[in-house]
Amino acid sequence: MTKRSIRLLLAVMLLLVWSVATAAQQGGPGQRNQPTLIGTWTGSATIPLPDSSLVLPVTYTFTQGPNGITGSAFVPGQGTGPISQVVRDGVKIRFRVETTQGKLEHEATLSADGAMEGMVNLNNAPVAKFKVAIKK
Repeated sequence: MTKRSIRLLLAVMLLLVWSVATAAQQGGPGQRNQPTLIGTWTGSATIPLPDSSLVLPVTYTFTQGPNGITGSAFVPGQGTGPISQVVRDGVKIRFRVETTQGKLEHEATLSADGAMEGMVNLNNAPVAKFKVAIKK
């Protein structure tokens, strides 16, 4: 092999390693166009009542820490609670918000338009629907 061939081979190998590492950071194929979770998401939660529904503003702030993604949730009049147990599987996301009422389990889908939409469960029972989008 000539020096030029060796350099070309090394360049191709570096490019291959870089593209595999980049795909892993971005969640692999199919997730590259999905929004990042890191940041502040705002929107609303809808709580069904017997004769109507209650719509409340909500804010979720996700941060990257040394042990994974964490954050905080805020609902005016209800306060702030920590976000934990964040799991993302493709366009599906699950996370927990600790509150004085208990552990609110969130299950959502990330859409191509950048929204996160899903259900909030308390003791395995649905208590609200939510839809939020990342603040830009």
